Amino acid sequence: MNMFQDWPEPIVRVQSLSQSNLKAIPNRYVKPLSQRPNLPSQNHHNKHNPVTAAISIIDLGGLYTNDITLHAKTLDEISKACKEWGFFQVVNHGMSPQLMDRAKETWRDFFHLPMELKNMHANSPKTYEGYGSRLGVEKGAILDWSDYYYLHYCPLSLKDYTKWPSLSLHRREILEDYCKEMVKLCEYLMSILSRNLGLQEDILQNAFGGKEESGGCLRVNYYPKCPQPELTFGLSPHSDPGGLTILLPDEQVAGLQVRGCDNAWITVEPAPHSLIVNTGDQIQMLTNSIYKSIEHRVIVSPAKERLSLAFFYNPKGNIPIEPLKELVTEDSPALYSSTTYDQYRQFIRFSEDGDNSTSQKRQRTSGDTKGKKKRTATLHDLDAIECPLCFNPLTIPIFQCDNGHIACFTCLHKLKQKCATCSLKTRSRNRAMERVLELLRVPCPNVELGCSGIISFAETSTHLEICAFTKRACPFSSCDFVCFNKDLYEHSVAKHCESSYMFECGKPVFIYPMSGKRVILKEQTTEGEGEGEIVIVECFDTPQGRIFYASCIGPGEEELSYTFKLFSSCSDRLWFESDLERVLEVSDEPPDEHFMLVPSCMCPDYKFYICINRQTEDDDE
Repeated sequence: MNMFQDWPEPIVRVQSLSQSNLKAIPNRYVKPLSQRPNLPSQNHHNKHNPVTAAISIIDLGGLYTNDITLHAKTLDEISKACKEWGFFQVVNHGMSPQLMDRAKETWRDFFHLPMELKNMHANSPKTYEGYGSRLGVEKGAILDWSDYYYLHYCPLSLKDYTKWPSLSLHRREILEDYCKEMVKLCEYLMSILSRNLGLQEDILQNAFGGKEESGGCLRVNYYPKCPQPELTFGLSPHSDPGGLTILLPDEQVAGLQVRGCDNAWITVEPAPHSLIVNTGDQIQMLTNSIYKSIEHRVIVSPAKERLSLAFFYNPKGNIPIEPLKELVTEDSPALYSSTTYDQYRQFIRFSEDGDNSTSQKRQRTSGDTKGKKKRTATLHDLDAIECPLCFNPLTIPIFQCDNGHIACFTCLHKLKQKCATCSLKTRSRNRAMERVLELLRVPCPNVELGCSGIISFAETSTHLEICAFTKRACPFSSCDFVCFNKDLYEHSVAKHCESSYMFECGKPVFIYPMSGKRVILKEQTTEGEGEGEIVIVECFDTPQGRIFYASCIGPGEEELSYTFKLFSSCSDRLWFESDLERVLEVSDEPPDEHFMLVPSCMCPDYKFYICINRQTEDDDE
């Protein structure tokens, strides 16, 4: 059996290369000149170098004290680290130093086993679980100088003990205990990050899918000695695509480097029995870039091997990830479009081989701009920030090929990561363009029709759907009328219904629907709340009885959903409750689902109350 049949090329273990006493590393590991580590002495950690102080060492013991001042100070230190750096070390974190040492010893012993025993656990690119030596599937890609072991720990549905290394029961218990403690720490840190945003402490956890559905996986990184560390990386520059990462570093050999605000690479010198925490891309998206996911890399040593344990805590794969609504305001519009972690990870994997030295979005610290007046600029042609393929406004993330041709997320998925212009792989993030989109505010495209809105460019499409001055066709199938969104209600009342009412969410409205006729209801809103939803109630006679059906036709926001409840004015036992469907066309035919069927003998007058409610996140849970 060929254990490596799913990889594009024969797998070579970096550890084997290192142990063969090479004087020069193979070309497969030599980075292009512009992407090499460039290791001048000033970039290495030096206790006299003030920039290293930016990577905070935070004592979590301050959170378990009755000292209110110390407790608040600790929370503030974590908040500042997440907002400015996305990286910090923690001590007194609750994990046993003995367990940490035993976990590292267990994995170090594994990597010192004979190669034939390790290769029994060789992985494939299908799940990456097991013993591996590369992270991507592009043929001919330049590789990193490292081996690793990757395994899933949670949720339980993904945990597969057959993928774990063959170890004694005692050592398996060590790994089990270590991962269990990591999950506990991740959950605790998630609650702290939520509280520091001024939100309920479970809001980030719930956005991940809850404690039972959030993902946890362990990657043990092994970096063998390298004869030419100036030519390669243990891990190339990247930001973590997941949610939260907790690293158990090698205290004997420093190697992790974080890109500073001045683009200098800062080597993190681990404190004794500390853990290094960093927020990933999913946290940055959920917090609308309040917390940062920072670019980092790993350099290798010519004299010593290095081992680290990275535990990744991630959202459930199929849950949409987008900025939390509590953090989105008119002044701070959503910077990211909705995507799932599975979709995001799929694109990231195509850039894990080769050139992945992308520039991470970073917020300047207050010291960078203190005393300086903000500058503005004018963009004369908005076509420059539209996708050149579909001509829709670009949204984050933006990808580019090696020739610099860009594409939006949707087009890239349709083209299967192949550039439409030059056919090269489209695999790298265009962070500079993403930063432009984060900051760009533009007038609504309907400005000449009367809209005065100033919106985020990335939200142009979403805004146009609900803009009062967007033209739309009448949704009634027999009508060819075209009107503004703001005029749809008046047109519908005048031409397509027998009676109309105003409604407020949660308050019953008395209606008298008749067969073949329509009742229209308009949501009552206050100034500044938009046009409000429009609901149509239809009535159809059938041999079995009378059908009642309700639907939304207004230009309401897609993320807002409604439910309705119909109940008889003459019988407490006759009622129906369902979701309100949003429809693009109102036909004259009875619906196939989500309707109420009332036998003629049960309610001859057909007088009803309807109560419409806006669905909340609590209703969904």
